[in-house]
Formats: sequence, C-alpha cells, structure tokens
Amino acid sequence: MSESGLGSPASVSTPSRLSLFLDRAGLQGFPWVSAIVLYTISWGWLFIVRDSLWSDDWWRYPNHFDYPWSTYGHPPWLRYEKYVFNTVGVAGTHFIIFVGFFLSAVFLRCILQKFRILAVSDRQFLILLFLVLPLNTARVALYTFCYSLPYVLFFFAWYLLINFAARKTYILSVVLFFLSFGMHSLLLFFFLPVLHKFLLSKVGDVRGLLEFARTNFVLLLLPILYWGMRSIFWPEEVAYHDVSRSSLFKTVYFVLITVSLLSIIFVSQLKLKAKKQSLQLIFAGVLCIFFGIYAYVVYGFFSPNWSFFSKYIVTSLGRSDWYSRHQTLQPLGVALLIVGVIGLLPKSLKKFTKQIQALILAVCVVFNVGFGFEYVVDHAKQKEVTRVLKEDGESKSGSDYQFVDQTTLLNARGREYRERDWKGLIWLAYGVKSMQSSRVTTMCESHKDARLVLIRGPETHWEALKNWVSDGDMGFEVTVDDTPGACKPEMVTSERVSGAIPILFYFTGAKG
Repeated sequence: MSESGLGSPASVSTPSRLSLFLDRAGLQGFPWVSAIVLYTISWGWLFIVRDSLWSDDWWRYPNHFDYPWSTYGHPPWLRYEKYVFNTVGVAGTHFIIFVGFFLSAVFLRCILQKFRILAVSDRQFLILLFLVLPLNTARVALYTFCYSLPYVLFFFAWYLLINFAARKTYILSVVLFFLSFGMHSLLLFFFLPVLHKFLLSKVGDVRGLLEFARTNFVLLLLPILYWGMRSIFWPEEVAYHDVSRSSLFKTVYFVLITVSLLSIIFVSQLKLKAKKQSLQLIFAGVLCIFFGIYAYVVYGFFSPNWSFFSKYIVTSLGRSDWYSRHQTLQPLGVALLIVGVIGLLPKSLKKFTKQIQALILAVCVVFNVGFGFEYVVDHAKQKEVTRVLKEDGESKSGSDYQFVDQTTLLNARGREYRERDWKGLIWLAYGVKSMQSSRVTTMCESHKDARLVLIRGPETHWEALKNWVSDGDMGFEVTVDDTPGACKPEMVTSERVSGAIPILFYFTGAKG
C-alpha cells in the first residue's frame, strides 16, 4: 500500500487543517456539544418570545421615536442599533443577542488557555458555567443588544491581546477594547485583561515594569482616553452615568471589605500549599466579581454595605424586575469562584467532583428554564391584551385607558408594568398615533370616558403551564369596557411580592 493510502500511518497522524486552525486559535478542546445543548436549553426560550418587546424597547424600536443617545452619554457608534433593528427585525435581534453571549464563551475558552492553574476538566466546567449561570435574564429585552455586542468585542479583544504577538493584532485589540467601552462598566473590568497581559509578560524588576508601561502606553491609558473623549464629544445631559466624589466615597467600606477578603485569600494560599491552586482561583473569582460589579455599586444599584450580599442574591435569583442586567459581567467571576470552592472539598468528596459539577449545572439550567417560562407567560399576557384590543377596535369616546391587571404575580421576574409598557400594547393594537395620543393609568380614577382594560387569568405559573399543555392557551382573560364608571376600586389588587426566590415557590401560588 502506498504512503498516501487510506490505512497508512502518515494519513492517520497528520492533523487536519481544521485541527491545526483550532489549535492555533486556542479553540482545541472547546466543549461544543455540551455547551450548545446546555446553552440552548437554558436560553432557547428567547426564540419562543422572539417577537417580544420589553421595557425600554418600546422607546427604542418603533420608528416613530428617536432614542435620546446624547442625553445619556452613549457613544455615537451605538446608534447603529436602530439600523440593526430595522434590518433584521425583532426576532433577528434576539438571535444576535443569543449568539453574542455564546461567542463570548468561545473567546473566553481561548483566554483560559493561558490560565495554567486551571486543569483541563476545570476549564471545560468553567466554560459551561459561564454559559448557563442564571444571570442577566434581562437579555430578553432588545436594549441589551447594546450590552451583548460590547461584551463580545471585549472578550474578542482580550483573546487577541494575549494570544497573538503581531503588531496589527495588538492594534486591533486596542480598537476593539475602545469600542466595547460603550458599555461603561467595562471600563473597570478592563483591569483584568491588562493584569493578565502583565502577568504573562513575566515582569521581574523595575526596568521590566517600565518597559511594559512604555510598550503598552496607549493600552494602559485607554479608559482615561475614552472618558476624556466622552466628556468632550458625547457628554451626558443628565446624571445617568455620573461619577462624583461623594458616590466614590460611599464605596470605601465596600472596597475595604473586598481588599480584606482578597488579602486573607492571598495569605492563605501562601500557607496552604496543598490548596494553593484552588485558593488562587477563588482569589481570581473575587477579583473578577469586584471589577464586574463595582461600577454598579458606585451608581447606587447595589448597596456598599453588608446588604450588598442579599441584594446580589435577589438580583440573581429573585424578583428583580430588569435589574439582572447589572450582573452582565458576573459569570466569569462567579464561575471561577465555584470552581475554586469545589477544589477545596475534602478528599472524601473528591471522587464525586463530576457529580457535583453536573448537579450545579443542572440547577443553573433549571433556574434558566424557570425564568424563561416566566417570560413566556408574561408575553402570552401581552399578546392577549393586544389581540382583544384589536378585536374591540379603538374607543370612540376618548383616548384615556385604565389598565387593571389582576395577574401581577405572573409578571416575569416580578417586573412592574410601566406606562410605556401599556402604551406599547396600544401601539401594537392601533398604531403609533393612537399610542401618542393615549393617556394611561393603572388606578380607577373618575375619567368618565376612560376605557377599562381588565386582565384576569391563572393564579400561578403552574396553573398557566397546565392550561398551556392541555389547551394550548395560558388562560388569560381580557375584558374591554367603554362604559363610563366601569372601573371599580375593588378591581385593583394590591399584591406585593417579596424579593424571594420565585422558582422555589411560584408553582404553589405563594404571594410572598
């Protein structure tokens, strides 16, 4: 048989072009099958609600409204989102968001190649955790497109920065980092790739430190350069991302607690040689969590005291309205922390490491599916309101609406329907002009010509699920009444749900 024959040793040992490319790119060994399966199960519900609009989407998507980018100090290149919306539509934008967060994990896998303290099995588990941790369910909203794209650009830039030495690649990574800063919390998170680059440079003395600073001068000044250009060319007109001395001073306690914790972990890993690798991972995890959340502590979204921890858990797993978006940068740190903690398990439990990892992933997927179902139920309510409004036609007696919702317990993540949400449903039913001229309230007021829109339905998600499986319908009932005085005060329920973890009780009907 010739050397090029099918069974020759040469043909077997010669790596394919694809294998060589994956190896050079740092993608060799990415858990494609498990990652795609778990990620799709966790976040595939985005395709069930693919035509949905939420929260700020009512402001940004309709062609009748120009979002005030300059008012909030967003960079000019983020204004392209309206072209994306108009080109690919709502479903296409949801698909881009879905793919964007997945691609970030692909680039992270390449980055983790340089983490020598991570074993191959831990690296695989960390990637899966990064993908399925139940954080940032706000990605269902189109406005998170302006989070997902900077997120991808940032991890791509990080990947290029530490994996390639070519000058052109280095310049490209700097440009991508700068563009990613459109998500302002990445300005602080940027410390991590810079630190990673510094550690890989193996600087051993002052001369090496100065050389690193000279070589990476533009990179080191990039956040300052961005903030300076923002102040000059696209400053905010309202205190949306305002950072003041007082807001920074309030976080001193939070910073001291974090520094103390990091110091304890650092000293521990020096003394406990057997646990050194796991403690280093915990150290890196806490550091990533800090730089991913600090901007939101400065802005006041998280308290800079001990209540931070309870707010963090509620935001992750509880009824947190749209505030889970403030944890967009948390998956890396939390994943590192979990991997490190598992490494500290006693020897008697080490043999169950794979089972523990599988259990953690399963719990994450369950939470994601549960949260996803909440959005599916909520979207079904929106569609039913729009359908009934269309069938009844516009009110001939006026443009005042009284929306009375008796199913607030079923609002996804305990979110509140704001005026823009109700007006958005009027827009879908009757068009832009009707929405612009409408006046909306959720209380029974003495408007003689007000149209009552009464929403009733299942009391629990479990009941909604049973209705959906048996009848193909969630069971929402919407009544439109133009009779003057139709709205009665007793119709308005005052359900107040706690910030507790809903998936542990929302099938039981508990109202918190």
